[in-house]
Amino acid sequence: SISKRVLGSRATTKRKLFGLGTVTAGWRRMSTTRNDQDADDALDGLADQVEKLDLKENDEGKTPELHPDVEGASDELKRVAKWIQSANNVVVLSGAGVSVSAGIPDFRTPGTGLYDNLQAYNLPFPEAVFDLGFYQSNPQPFCRLAQEIWPGITHSPTKTHSFLKVLSDKKKLLRNYTQNIDGLEHLAGIPQEEILECHGHFRTASCTECGKAMDGEDCKRIILEKQEAPKCLKKRCGGYVKPDIVFFGEGLPDRFHKLLRVDMLMADLLIVVGTSLMVAPVSMIPDMVQPDCKRVLLNREKVGDFVGERDCFEGGDCDDSLI
Repeated sequence: SISKRVLGSRATTKRKLFGLGTVTAGWRRMSTTRNDQDADDALDGLADQVEKLDLKENDEGKTPELHPDVEGASDELKRVAKWIQSANNVVVLSGAGVSVSAGIPDFRTPGTGLYDNLQAYNLPFPEAVFDLGFYQSNPQPFCRLAQEIWPGITHSPTKTHSFLKVLSDKKKLLRNYTQNIDGLEHLAGIPQEEILECHGHFRTASCTECGKAMDGEDCKRIILEKQEAPKCLKKRCGGYVKPDIVFFGEGLPDRFHKLLRVDMLMADLLIVVGTSLMVAPVSMIPDMVQPDCKRVLLNREKVGDFVGERDCFEGGDCDDSLI
């Protein structure tokens, strides 16, 4: 772990930012202004928390800039900043941790995770709410849960999503492989072709029995307003319809398999952020990039095998690492 070894105290960093805006305000300014200088500054922001960081004003006297060679900055964090600046094909693998600050719980955190809070639904096991066979026999628990997790109703993109948008604006983002179904990448303005929703999305829907498509808005209206699962309209079917998110027992989207091999050959930097790396095959992505591809893990805990010379791990919340 490099977080405790190389990072200075947050209070020290904030004192150094006095007069230039707080860390949060600085990020907000950088994430909403899309000219090249602001984008460069936002990318540099990865190392803004390093102790004794020498922040200076740019020519306009407004936006703090990172000087990677400043005395006191760790060699590893300076290297990460340079990796991002020099990369041309960044692949980001993101999980539930990137959406926690938007008010969307992750799955496995004890006490606050989604699975821990599903006891009221009388499930045989927590994962049953996303189990295809269980949904076909009892869709009501998912329909109740959908009231809380349906995209675009109460949640907004986080600072991490804004960082991904900056990578996209700088033409550095090759692909964001997201395990999330909240759609916040779209709300952040990242182009559809740069997003690969590994576990599907809510925008379309289909029958769990025959596969017949249903208009996504019709599915949404029935589930959210009537709080029940739609029924397939195909004659002699009548199966339950669900949004096209991937349940246990279903395969990943064809687009995942189509793009993965090519993306893994092209990637020159992999950023893994906010994921437990417990769900295959997405969890295998860090091992699929080429040997010369740099790898960065931004996570609350260390997961996977990020121990080589090409790797860097920073512990903590995603937003704190990227502001």
